[in-house]
Amino acid sequence: MEKYSQDETFLARWISGDLSTEELDEFQKSKDYPVLKRINDASQRLEAPKFDQQNLFNKLEQYKTNRLQQEKRTIKLIPNWAIAVAASVVIAFGLFYFLTAESHYNTGFGQQMAVTLPDRSQVQLNSNSDLDFKSLNWKNNREINLEGEAFFDVEKGQSFKVYTEEGVVEVLGTEFNVISRANYFEVRCQEGKVKVSSTDANDEVVLLPGNAVRIVNNKLEKWDYNISEPNWLIGESTFQNTPLSQVIISLQNQFGITFDASNINLSERFTGGFTHKNLNLALKTVMTPMDISYSVDDNKIILKDLDN
Repeated sequence: MEKYSQDETFLARWISGDLSTEELDEFQKSKDYPVLKRINDASQRLEAPKFDQQNLFNKLEQYKTNRLQQEKRTIKLIPNWAIAVAASVVIAFGLFYFLTAESHYNTGFGQQMAVTLPDRSQVQLNSNSDLDFKSLNWKNNREINLEGEAFFDVEKGQSFKVYTEEGVVEVLGTEFNVISRANYFEVRCQEGKVKVSSTDANDEVVLLPGNAVRIVNNKLEKWDYNISEPNWLIGESTFQNTPLSQVIISLQNQFGITFDASNINLSERFTGGFTHKNLNLALKTVMTPMDISYSVDDNKIILKDLDN
């Protein structure tokens, strides 16, 4: 009997490339090697969108049936245990693609999107934002990756976490808004209770309804806001002592425009809001109280500080 038919780990070690040189040389000389190699090669070429597990099982069963029929008049070319191992290889590759598959959603400039999660939690994705998560075992592993801005209405259950480059938001069941951009992270708690952890500043804050926190260039800021004030969900973005750079990014995302802001101080703070329905009105609402003039040149809005 061939050595590999007695060693239950042999084929697994062969597939993973862990056989010794001597073992591999002996295996390649065996009569079953060409068949097993073709099965393994086919499995290695599987792609998730084209994976048809039932079809592969049918082919393996047909192969097995043909071999059993041939046993009546010739020596058995491949043992049953090899068929079982080959089928396991197919299942393993199918599970790999299933386990690693992700759901991904993104919005462009001026777009918004409503996303329903597997537990019926709701996410409203603001413009120019990305959201992804794994659906498998979602009930016990409710984790989301976010880049941009989103409002969450989370069903009660196991811990729910939102991961961003700047920090992590953890809740049990609540409503909250998250903004995650380069060097900027903001969370507002609308309902329930959330825990916010900073990635770099090692800060941890618990927020109740009306509490908000932001991290700007690794500095933590806390404030309270009116939970009934208008927000982007109903067509108006609002800001509380927010760096002007973030306000301009919000304008860009909502209207799909570009700015030349080289002549203004982007670290100045803005409190107020702007409508999503009218660009000219939005610009006036933001720029006038900040003493900033603006003009349009080649579809770019040029900003200038009136004090200079």
